[in-house]
Amino acid sequence: MMVGRYNNDLLHLCLLSLLIGTTALSSHQQSKSLPININYSFVSNRRDAIHHTILASLCLSNSATSPAYAMYENGPSIQSSPIKIGSTGVTYQDLRIGNGDTVEEGKRVNIQWVLKRSNGYDIDSSSNNDGVPFIFVVGSKDGNNRAIPGLDIGIRGMKVGGIRRIVIPPNMAYTEGVEDDKPGPIPKGFGPKQRIRRVMELLKDVPGESFLLDVKTTLVK
Repeated sequence: MMVGRYNNDLLHLCLLSLLIGTTALSSHQQSKSLPININYSFVSNRRDAIHHTILASLCLSNSATSPAYAMYENGPSIQSSPIKIGSTGVTYQDLRIGNGDTVEEGKRVNIQWVLKRSNGYDIDSSSNNDGVPFIFVVGSKDGNNRAIPGLDIGIRGMKVGGIRRIVIPPNMAYTEGVEDDKPGPIPKGFGPKQRIRRVMELLKDVPGESFLLDVKTTLVK
């Protein structure tokens, strides 16, 4: 199957992230024989390096045969660096900049989403649930229209049509559980919910263990 220009550009970004992450984790100095010149100033510590490697592993696991592939089509990629949000442990990276309304606190937002573990293992996606969007109010503390904390803070500033990859540590994820009335996006099936529970109950203290949530903003009101 032919892969479009956007996906070729995204692959290049993935390979760059993988190279940065694995090099930063190494105890050796940067080799002068590297064929490209990389700015390492934003890789300030081990967590940054882990995030780069995580982002690259997820990128490289995406393919044109994925059921969630359509979410990434019809748009140019950008080469943005991961951005940390304070001391929350949440990191985001824009894969596409939108040109519509901006996500702000108090806004009602519709998103398409893809959820994976930090090792690239699939959990679920909105495409697996008939393309039904996850709808929530940014900053909401009550009711069923809430997002998990990492998504709530990681989506702010996005514009409609944009795609963002958010790396969310367990303590900013499904801390209230995965029942249908809890902050989402919540998978519908038993299997995906169990994959989330496994991380939250058994792996939450494992270094580098995170959720990777790709979101595409489709409506802001």
